[in-house]
Amino acid sequence: MKIAHISIYPEKDKKHSKGGGVASYTKNLITNIPYQKNDQVFILCNKIEGRYDKYEEDGITVVRCFDKSPKFIYQVLKEVKNIKPDTIHIQQELALYGNIITAYLLQWLILFLHRYNTIITLHGVISIKNIDQNFVKENNSSLPAWLVKLAFIVIYKPLCLFSKTIIVHEKVFKDILVKEYGINSYKINVIPHGIEDLKTIDKNRALDELDLPKKKDIVLFMGYLTGYKGLDLLIEGFSEYLKINKNAYLIIGAGKHPKLYADPKYLVEYNRIKDKAEQYIGLDNHRWEGFIEEQDIKYYYSASDISIYPYTNQLSSSGPMSLAIGFEKPFLASEVFDNFIENKDILFQKNPNSLKDSLIEFFKNKESFIKYIQKLKTERLWSTIGKGTYNYYKGFNL
Repeated sequence: MKIAHISIYPEKDKKHSKGGGVASYTKNLITNIPYQKNDQVFILCNKIEGRYDKYEEDGITVVRCFDKSPKFIYQVLKEVKNIKPDTIHIQQELALYGNIITAYLLQWLILFLHRYNTIITLHGVISIKNIDQNFVKENNSSLPAWLVKLAFIVIYKPLCLFSKTIIVHEKVFKDILVKEYGINSYKINVIPHGIEDLKTIDKNRALDELDLPKKKDIVLFMGYLTGYKGLDLLIEGFSEYLKINKNAYLIIGAGKHPKLYADPKYLVEYNRIKDKAEQYIGLDNHRWEGFIEEQDIKYYYSASDISIYPYTNQLSSSGPMSLAIGFEKPFLASEVFDNFIENKDILFQKNPNSLKDSLIEFFKNKESFIKYIQKLKTERLWSTIGKGTYNYYKGFNL
C-alpha cells in the first residue's frame, strides 16, 4: 500500500513544533502505524524557511513541498501526481495551511483529489449553536456572529462532502457534524487523539533544572494563548485558591499563537493577560514562561503536581492534556470536556470559585486522580491508535 499524508510536520529529528500541535500529532501517528514490508509512506509537508527538501526519516519519505499560502494546492497536487498513492490522509485544523483563505481552499484540494481514497482528520469541529458574539471575541475577531457561523459552514461542510471518509477524535464532534452540518454518520469514524508513553523525572531534580521554588504545590498551564483557553478564568480562580493555600505556585506556559504572534491586536491581549497574572497572583506565586520548548516539557510536567485546562469552549482535543496523560500526571479541566472525561471530579464549572474548589479537592485526594489518568493512558496509547488507523486504511482499500 502506498500512503501519502498531508500536514504540517516538525523539523527533522524533532517531535514537537512551534508551528502547532497538529505537527507533533502527525509525527506521532505516522511513526506508530505498524506498516507492512511493502508499504511506501510519504509525508507532504510545509517547507522550512521557504526551501523545498526531500529526505528519509523513520523509514518515511518526507517531502517539504508546500508554502503556507494559497499556492499550497498546486504544490501538493504536483507531488501527489508523482507519487500516485492508494490512500491520502489529510490533517485539518482551521488555518493550518496558512490563513482563513487556505482554510477555505483546502476543500478544493480535496475535490481535485476525488479519484483517490481521501481521508481527512478534523482536529476541531465547531458547534454552530455555540457561536455567539462572546465566542467571536474570544477568538480575536470583530465580525458579526452570523457571518462567523456562515464561514464555518462554508469551510467545513464541503470538506466533509468531498472527502471519502472523515476522522474525528471524540464522539461529540461526530454528533455535531451529523446534527448541525448535515453529514452522513457512515462517513465519520471516531479515533481518539493518541497518548505518548512518557516518563517523568524526580520532582526535585526538575525543580532544580528549572530554578523553581521547592516545597510548593505547583500547578501548570501549558498551551498557546487564545481566547477560548480561559486564561482569565485560570488567573482569577488560582488567585482565589491562593487565599486558602499560600504555598500554591502557578506556572503559565502560554506561548504566542503561531498564526497570531505578529498581530498587534493579539499582542495587546497577550500582554493584558500577562499583566493580569502579575496583578492578581504576584511574582512570588507564579512564573510566566511563555512557549515551553520541546526539550523542557518533561521538566515542567515532572515539577508540577497538577496541570489545568480552563477552556471556555472545546474546539478540538487538547495536545497539552494528552501530554499530561502520557506523563501520568493528574489534571483538572473545565466542564466543556464533559463528553470526553468520565470522572466528573476532574471537571469544574467555568467560574473562579469552582476552579478553586477543584484545586482544594485535588490536593486533599491526589491518589484517585492519578489512577484515572493511568486508565486513560492505557486506552489511548499511540501504539493502539496507530494500529487502529492502519486497519482503517486497509479496510478503506479493500
